[in-house]
Parts: sequence; C-alpha cells; structure tokens
Amino acid sequence: MRKLIAAAAVLAVTSAHAAEELKFGDLNYFLKQGQFNVVVDANSGFSKETADVTYEKRGYTFDTQFAYAINDKLNAFVGLSYAFDMQVEDKTKDSPNADVDQDGLANPAIGLNYRLLDQGSSDFNFDLGAVARIKIQDAEVGSSVGQNVKDGNNATGRNALELNARLGKKWNEANEWQLAAGLVYFQDGETEYKSTAGNSKIDEDSSMDVFLRASYQYRPVNEFMLLVSAQATRVGEVDSKEASVKSTADSHIDLDFRFTAKYLICENFIGKFNYGQSRNSDFDSKTAGVKTKIDKRRDSFFGIGVDFLF
Repeated sequence: MRKLIAAAAVLAVTSAHAAEELKFGDLNYFLKQGQFNVVVDANSGFSKETADVTYEKRGYTFDTQFAYAINDKLNAFVGLSYAFDMQVEDKTKDSPNADVDQDGLANPAIGLNYRLLDQGSSDFNFDLGAVARIKIQDAEVGSSVGQNVKDGNNATGRNALELNARLGKKWNEANEWQLAAGLVYFQDGETEYKSTAGNSKIDEDSSMDVFLRASYQYRPVNEFMLLVSAQATRVGEVDSKEASVKSTADSHIDLDFRFTAKYLICENFIGKFNYGQSRNSDFDSKTAGVKTKIDKRRDSFFGIGVDFLF
C-alpha cells in the first residue's frame, strides 16, 4: 500500500511538472540551442490624427522576424518590416489634395534575448533583451498640393536602442502570463519633408520612451491558443528644428491592445490571426511659440501570420 501511495505521489509530481513544460507556441517559450524561428505577419492597418488638418493613413504592412538560438539561454534575431500601398489622405473637408504614398522598408531591427531564469529550475522565467533599430536610408515625409504629389517612404529618421526585461510563468497546462518593461532611446536624427514648393529638413533631438506591457495566453488544448496583451507607452518629449524655427512635441501616453488567435497546424508550424487597437492621448505641439493640439489619434490593424520552428 505504501509503495502504491509513493508511486501515485511521484506520478502526480511528474504530471504537474509536465503540465508546466514550455512548448512551441507558448507565450514564454524560449528557443533551444540550434533552433531557427521564422515569423511572418501580414496586416492591414489604419491610423488617424487631427492637427490643423485631419490625416488618415491606411495600407498593408509585412513584418518578418528571423531568430536563431546560439544556446539554450541566448538567441539573436533580425526583424524587417515593409509597408505596401500605404497611403496618407488629407480628410479635411473639401480638401483638393491627392493621396501621398509612404511605402517601403522601415528601419531594420537587430536584437539579442538572454534567459536569466527558467521556470524549470526557478519559480519564473526572466529574460533580458536588447534591440537596435538602424536607419539605413533617409527618412522622407511626402506631401501634396492639389494633384501635385511628392511621395515619401516608411523609414524613421532616428536610430533607436531598446532595453527590456520580461517576467513570466506558465502555471498550468492552459494558462500563462508575462509582464514586460523597457525603455527606448532615440538618437538625434534628420527627416526630409518633401513639398512641391521645395523640400526642407527637420533636425530632431534625442528622446526616451518607456513602456509597460501585460500579456496572458490561454491554451485549452495543445493545438489552440488565445493571446491578449495591453501596453502603455510614455512617448518622450521631442524637440526639433527646421532652419531656425524650433518645435516641441509634448510627452504623452499611448495605449495599445492586442489579440492573437493561434492554431498549431503541426508540431513546428503555427497559423495566426492578429487584431489590434490603439487609444492614444492628445498632445500639444508648439512651433515658434504657436501651439497646435494633436488629437483624435487612433490606430487599428488586423491580419494573418505564420510561425515556423526549424
């Protein structure tokens, strides 16, 4: 009888441990040595903001990430994002201006993730990460006067370095959570504003953003996963100068909400549906002492994606 009870206890402990084992598709999954991961997302996006005029942007974004596990605790990745048919439209009443394209490659990302603690030997998973986003082409913002159009691109005029930390745990077979925090430092840079009346360049000073994100994933069966997350970002104040005219964009809070449904098609292939909404605060921009309110700022997207593990 005692042997039977001891065997049952061992089985229970073993089952509990197996239920908490991290698997491909889990929120806190970390690549094992030699594994290669490819993530591709195709999303249709929309954004809107109003200053003196109202602008709406809509188009398609293709995001890819290629990651490789150097060992069980360290992986490296490269991220590329491309905007296609991304049009900016002046929605001010009776505006005669044509749409402007802002297509092209965004600043590529290069990063490292290090797993400091693993829930297999510790109570939690704890990761540290660093991401550099590098400007490889000049940033251009397009404009139009009537039907005279000068298109821009999808680049950002400043290099950026992000440092982040993530704490999470899968506490049973179906549930797991993760908290993430980080800061993003933007170097000073330059953006060219194109105009039919003549181009101009804006020099932007350095700034710092800070973010906090909470995520939860529910996996009722091995093949199906539901992931939700909410992120708050404090966008830092940005000073800029065009010729001798100075401008300041005030700091503000942006809120992002994300939902992803994932299906494990086979042991190393996941299909995804993505949806997101942003509710971003109003802020003031001051140029040569004249204040302008930037408001009615909204963003949303939806799309599909795939996640491969090799």
